[in-house]
Amino acid sequence: MDNTISDQAAIRIALASKSLPNIELRSLLGLLIQHLGEPLTETKLVGLSPKAFRLMVGSLGSGPTRKDVSNALHVLCNPEISDVSAPEVALQTPISGPKLRVALTSNQGEMVNGHYGSCLRVLIYEVNATEHQLVEVREMPTEKKGEERAIAMLDRIRDCHMLFTLSIGGPAAARVTRANIHPIKKTAPAEASAVLKELSQVIATNPPPWVKRILGFEKSAVEFAQLELEESYE
Repeated sequence: MDNTISDQAAIRIALASKSLPNIELRSLLGLLIQHLGEPLTETKLVGLSPKAFRLMVGSLGSGPTRKDVSNALHVLCNPEISDVSAPEVALQTPISGPKLRVALTSNQGEMVNGHYGSCLRVLIYEVNATEHQLVEVREMPTEKKGEERAIAMLDRIRDCHMLFTLSIGGPAAARVTRANIHPIKKTAPAEASAVLKELSQVIATNPPPWVKRILGFEKSAVEFAQLELEESYE
């Protein structure tokens, strides 16, 4: 492996910093240089121990959670994370019949590996009981922060029924729920295909009532009341 840090390794460090709230990229880079020495190489990054990384981050006193630190370490030290470009949307025949529109927060490939508040992009899928397909990739504006970013994020998923993400704060989750989007947190980075195949199985076998209503499998209480009223006048 090259003795100098590669572009992809540099990108991994940048992505790792996004997983650590209140810790700037410059601070993380300084810690890594101090601990691992110069030049920073991919070999050094991959060999970084979880304990050492937690102590490094803890020394800044900025208070990221243990989950944040674990996610940052996964991005930083995983040699398989080498392609952070957006996946391409293939030209396919639209899925026919009842389906859900699902959003995934992502930093790399077709994966759920981004946080709601700091992901690079949102992947949009159509999913039914037997299949799924990527229909759109929506990039996040990196220059937006705070409330501006929160509004931009919600705007990118308003047409979706579900959201899969690594983490989402309470106020953000409440805002997503008020927009009639069902947020689901994953405990660790996951391949989009695995997450969506599991969702297809749920749709096919035992979908919850709200999914049945979206897909037209179940009438709402209002619809039943209207139907009973119509029948009473026949």
